[in-house]
Amino acid sequence: MNPTLSHHDIYDAALDQSLFEALPGKLAREMDVPSAMFFWLHPGDIQEITAGTQPEAHSDYDDFLDDDPWMAQVTEDKIGKGAFRLTRYVSPDDFQKSAMYNDYIVKNRLDRFWCAGMLQKTRDGVVATAFHKGRTAGDFSDTEMRYVNRHASDLGRLHAIRRELLRTGIREIAAPDRSLRDEVPTFELDHEGRLIRINGLAETLLSLHPRLIVKYDRTLAIAGPGAQQLQRQVAAATDRQASAAGAVDLPGLRAVDGRLLPALKLNLLPRHEGGRRVLVIVTTEEPSGLRDCIASPEDSVTLTPRERDVLDGLAQGYRRDQLAHALGLALPTVDLHGASLRRKLGARTIPEAIAIAFRLGLL
Repeated sequence: MNPTLSHHDIYDAALDQSLFEALPGKLAREMDVPSAMFFWLHPGDIQEITAGTQPEAHSDYDDFLDDDPWMAQVTEDKIGKGAFRLTRYVSPDDFQKSAMYNDYIVKNRLDRFWCAGMLQKTRDGVVATAFHKGRTAGDFSDTEMRYVNRHASDLGRLHAIRRELLRTGIREIAAPDRSLRDEVPTFELDHEGRLIRINGLAETLLSLHPRLIVKYDRTLAIAGPGAQQLQRQVAAATDRQASAAGAVDLPGLRAVDGRLLPALKLNLLPRHEGGRRVLVIVTTEEPSGLRDCIASPEDSVTLTPRERDVLDGLAQGYRRDQLAHALGLALPTVDLHGASLRRKLGARTIPEAIAIAFRLGLL
């Protein structure tokens, strides 16, 4: 392995999309491995390949995200700690039995088996860089791991810069164009779901809503349930022959800054001026309307004494049955308080509720 990439090569890729898409291939050649790629892991549930070798297999990978043993190791304790081997957490035998290996890697004839990667934090989520070697090549050596780490700080800056450029691009769409009415959040998309214009309320909603996101290619997307439905609705609304209006519902939840957001409806209306486009108009049945919800300060959260006891116990790592015994409660009662905590904190899971509670100073 001879060093061929300088930090200038990596930083140049921050401003040039073609250089960015070519960078994983250059890293793979420098490492003498067949595969390398970058993933965005959004604060919601969306993981996306933003650049990588063997792009013909990228779309098929979407079906295996939940079964990827490597992505299952994306945890806070590994962020910013340098490269790690998958075999530290998943044995080669278990990996070989996985659907990821048999139904994706083997099916697509990819030369991947051993994996090394690193996780780095940005303002809008985590970015993962993964390197793969073929099955007969053996696991990554200590020398190769040091070689990966050689680029760690430069790659971290690269991804942070690109995310800021995406944010800036969104602001540029909103700032000069006031032709969209600003009473409700409104997005205008092309036939592939990419942002063309947004109004000020839409820009604010993007910064607050944890499941409404913009992907690296400026595609509007939903993290988690509703993602495929939105894609289908955009395709239907921009169909050449028979465009059709549609709608996608999002449940009420807690915003990234702690305030409660109401249930939303994304109404998709076809537009014919200027090509195949669709307006996405966001509405709510909340009596006060979306403008007041978006403009409101962070909501206060009031917990009962017993809810606080349950929250404290869960945060300390107690299992539900242990917590029921410690508090002298029936297990269904603990579950009832847990459901109440999720509702008040706008969380879908208990770990998410604990994270929100820490952020709000409740723990």
